[in-house]
Amino acid sequence: MNPDLAWIVESSRDGEKWRTMGKAWTYPNEPLLVHGASQYLRFRPVDSKEWIGPLERTGNECMALLDLDKGIRIEIWPGEEHVGLPVFLPGGEAGRLLRFERGNDGHSWTYALEFTGEHPAALR
Repeated sequence: MNPDLAWIVESSRDGEKWRTMGKAWTYPNEPLLVHGASQYLRFRPVDSKEWIGPLERTGNECMALLDLDKGIRIEIWPGEEHVGLPVFLPGGEAGRLLRFERGNDGHSWTYALEFTGEHPAALR
């Protein structure tokens, strides 16, 4: 079963000039992880003209967790409870989190994502 909700995500360093990151897909009521997020993020469902945000960075952790339904952003180090969630990357790609391991130094990490899709020829 493919996620059926599409969101447009934009980022900004100053909260005024926005850059489109791309489109992220989620299941209903599912949060979205964003890796390498800028100081500000905003998002909207693809079928809406109204933006949710801007949401300012809340910490120095490596990922932002967006509660798309409540319009909340929290910086986090992903844990076991986040495995399976979509992770949106700065280039506009998104995959599902398979694992996340934080380094002993507290500043490094390793994680694995799973990407799925369909070949464009199959969509015709």
